[in-house]
Amino acid sequence: MANLTEIKCARETGKLLHKARESSGITLQGLANLSGLTLNQVVHIENGNFFAFNQSLDQYLANAHHCAEMIGADIRSSDQSSPVPEKTFSIEESIPVFLQRVA
Repeated sequence: MANLTEIKCARETGKLLHKARESSGITLQGLANLSGLTLNQVVHIENGNFFAFNQSLDQYLANAHHCAEMIGADIRSSDQSSPVPEKTFSIEESIPVFLQRVA
């Protein structure tokens, strides 16, 4: 079973690859051709859907980094042990606006 950290890591990696691909001016099909992956696999990578890779985050990341290398981008985080930094929220930020009392 996937945990939240793995899902966040996949999502962030997919976003980084998407931005790198768009800034390079390469289409999804072009990246698929360069990387040797199918168009569907590239779409799954950019969407952060590592479930399409048999729920293997390692396989997902390997494919994502391979795609990035093909377009000359580096999407590796500086801290591989924690690829997605956890954002901390104050209690005020975690309460939806419609539930907050106006003072």
